[in-house]
Amino acid sequence: MAPRLRPRHLTRLVTIGEPAIAPDGERAVYLRSEVIEPEGGAPPHYRRRLFLVHLQTGRERALTGGNAAEAAAWSPCGRFIAFLAPPRETPPGANAAKQLHVIAADGGEAWSRTSFASGVLEFVWDADGERLLVTTREDWRDQSSERGAGRWLDTRLQRYDGIGWLPTGPVSLWRVEREEGGASKRRSGFDQPPRELRISADGKHLVYLAPRDQDEADMGLSRLWWRRVDGAAAKDVLGRAGLLSNVSLSPDGRTVAFQAPADHVTIGAPLTTFVAPRRGGNPLALSSDVETAPSVAGDMRVGKGPTRPVWLDAQTLLVALNREGRSHLAKLGLDGALEPLHGGDHAVVAFASGAHRALAVVETPTSPGVLVVRDVDGTERRLADPNEAFLAERGLRRHERRTFVGPDAQTLSYWCLQPAKPRRDGAIVIQVHGGPYTNYGEAFMFEFHALAAAGYTVVYGNPRGGSSFGAAFAGAIKGAYGTVDADDVLAIVDHAVAEHPKDDPPVHLTGGSYGGFMTNWLTAHVTRFRSAVTQRSICNWLSFFGTSDIGPWFGAQEVGGNPWAQSEHLWQQSPLKYVANVTTPTLVIHAEEDHRCPIEQGEQWFTALKVLGNTETRMLRFPGEGHELSRAGRPDRRIERLEAIIDWFERHA
Repeated sequence: MAPRLRPRHLTRLVTIGEPAIAPDGERAVYLRSEVIEPEGGAPPHYRRRLFLVHLQTGRERALTGGNAAEAAAWSPCGRFIAFLAPPRETPPGANAAKQLHVIAADGGEAWSRTSFASGVLEFVWDADGERLLVTTREDWRDQSSERGAGRWLDTRLQRYDGIGWLPTGPVSLWRVEREEGGASKRRSGFDQPPRELRISADGKHLVYLAPRDQDEADMGLSRLWWRRVDGAAAKDVLGRAGLLSNVSLSPDGRTVAFQAPADHVTIGAPLTTFVAPRRGGNPLALSSDVETAPSVAGDMRVGKGPTRPVWLDAQTLLVALNREGRSHLAKLGLDGALEPLHGGDHAVVAFASGAHRALAVVETPTSPGVLVVRDVDGTERRLADPNEAFLAERGLRRHERRTFVGPDAQTLSYWCLQPAKPRRDGAIVIQVHGGPYTNYGEAFMFEFHALAAAGYTVVYGNPRGGSSFGAAFAGAIKGAYGTVDADDVLAIVDHAVAEHPKDDPPVHLTGGSYGGFMTNWLTAHVTRFRSAVTQRSICNWLSFFGTSDIGPWFGAQEVGGNPWAQSEHLWQQSPLKYVANVTTPTLVIHAEEDHRCPIEQGEQWFTALKVLGNTETRMLRFPGEGHELSRAGRPDRRIERLEAIIDWFERHA
């Protein structure tokens, strides 16, 4: 029998992301992250390096050292690669402002091109390849470091998960010479921080996203703007704000592709791909009820994609089609024609294209990420699979997809991961995904394999409210959390138990974020579960409003109101109202710097269970971590979390 996979083996896995193809289509770079365990008792940390790979032969080599490189971009001539990383002298694992670096693709040492106090926010190569445009925050200061100083607040949004206190000061655009020692010159400023900078092929125009004012910024909204690089005035392309993302400029610079909900503002609606004239005009929706950006959940990823549409020619875009728990590359025409380029049970989580080739990071249920190149003739080849040998030794099992019709005629899908050596009691662990606008499916979850290796049957599915099953499916829970979504989770439990080889197996429950809400909700309404682990959860929509970085707008749109006008409606959907019913032994896991689902939510749930005394409960708090603890937290903390979950279930067998 293959040796058992354990939580500590997290340190053996390598994650890859952020692929970028050279202009000639012969080479590419990608980001590779691995865990380093220093001697002398220091905590482990991630080493993130850029790797250069030849697309025809698959030969590769490390391009950078141990700094946390990201956002690699090729120069137009293909001779240089720019990226963001902390200064070279930054100690491993320490946080430092990221600066712009450039390295020759042929090798050698990278040279730093900026030393801004707040670091570089974004950059883009100028069309001539001799310079780069970068954004940075001016007059930047971290008030928290001022001893004894108070902190004045004027905006609704002050802290953001993964960032902490948002910095102050305006954002400006600088033109930076590529060569070491070259000049830097401030070009202009922005009224609001821009993101997703794109430059036209002639180097004359910029396209980007930014809110118009602070009110839009506080609500998470942005607008699509274009302006001349050397000019200060910007044009609002769409004339409206929305939940915009994934901007891509056509080769001739006349058309902008972007993604947003169909109405631009409804959270959770399928991400539609739009095109609009750069100079302004009504956007054209190319997809509607079909997701054209990946949202399949996974816990072994690095980097920020890319997942934006790529222009293949003047009439065709390359997108990632996200449907029913799978994510595939597809061609999307300006006439709305959608042509999947492949099928199969996998998830494309990042992709790029250039010179008639596509490069993608592809996950399967048994592989955390493989770099795959697709040639113009449709031939696909694996270029990098850094975990193949190690995972082959562990004999990871594939999951089984099951589809059934629930009690109210809703078709539901879930997956069942069977252990190689089941526990004698045949115990099942039910996993509820976060979001709620994500989905489980054909991607890699180390957590699930660790549970299966401990003998548990792992069941994970997609109740209503999740993505990749259409707008009606996703929107079914708006203003009604804990209704049909809770029914769907219980229907999945019933179906999984009925299909299980052992009669009446014990069932344990866990989930994080929205999944934590559902864990709280279900244990307050049913006594079906042997034990539960609620993670980064929500229990009280009233206090969520004023403490979460997205509380004011997410709660209003999703749960249906604010605490002073719709207090009873919010309270009806808050698990805390029903906490006196909980008799399920519950472990509460929360990160202390989680600004998405603030730790006060976990504290309220834990304290209420303690005061009531109806069941056993403990709380595990992690310092220095935010909402992404389970996916990107410090390695030893991620391992401790997994071990705690398994131990809790085993203690309540």
